[in-house]
Amino acid sequence: MRAFLYVVGDFLRANLRLVWAVLIWGLGICLVLLSATALWRLPPYQATGPASSQRFFLLTLSPLLSEADITKLAWSIWAWSDVVHVAFRFPGESDPEPIRDRTLVVEVPPGSDREETAARLGKLPGVTKIAVVERTTVPPQVPSSARIGAVVALVVTLGLALFWGARVINWAQKRWKKERDLLRGSGAPWFVWRGPTFFLAGLTGIFGAGIHLGALWAGGRFIPAHSTWSQLVSLTPWTIALSILAGLILGLLSTLLSPHS
Repeated sequence: MRAFLYVVGDFLRANLRLVWAVLIWGLGICLVLLSATALWRLPPYQATGPASSQRFFLLTLSPLLSEADITKLAWSIWAWSDVVHVAFRFPGESDPEPIRDRTLVVEVPPGSDREETAARLGKLPGVTKIAVVERTTVPPQVPSSARIGAVVALVVTLGLALFWGARVINWAQKRWKKERDLLRGSGAPWFVWRGPTFFLAGLTGIFGAGIHLGALWAGGRFIPAHSTWSQLVSLTPWTIALSILAGLILGLLSTLLSPHS
């Protein structure tokens, strides 16, 4: 164990000039974790508008009415001030519900007097039956724009962090190539001459996770509790554990992607 620690120390001393690159790498891992946190905690969808109510009167028409009579009847109803829309439906159609006979669909405002409107429609010539249909239309949900931004940020930062991490490991291995070749040629175990790169990667991953947790702590301390952003910065034991684990994985993955790994 002492021999391994000595090798790790020698590896780190040989790469002191790469401290700036390691710091950038750790910051990149932090940005990946922040993007993942936002993606995890942001609401998946946002409503495109409020739900709306609709009221329809289905007027079943007498089979004795001609096409001209139906058109005249529809236009007379359309002239009423409290009518929103009038449409004809053939048997077999299903809007706003399955239709069995020739039917006029009259849409009125939801707040209109239901009984009064039904009584007026029932007095019209050629109308044999009246049915009322009320429905609530919920607008389709679309992905939250903030969540879309978090996905884009996660993809971009993940790619850049892995690329930069692989480059840093490659540079570090080149600076320590003679020592590595000497240990490898002397028959030293694999973990002795490969372990320092994984140690550096894990250390950088923990450093990035630490910045991430520090950002969450600062956000929870300074962002008001009633703010929308407060849900993104809550610091829990699960968050701490997952952040450290994810940081380690990101660091080690960069090592595996290094050209000389």
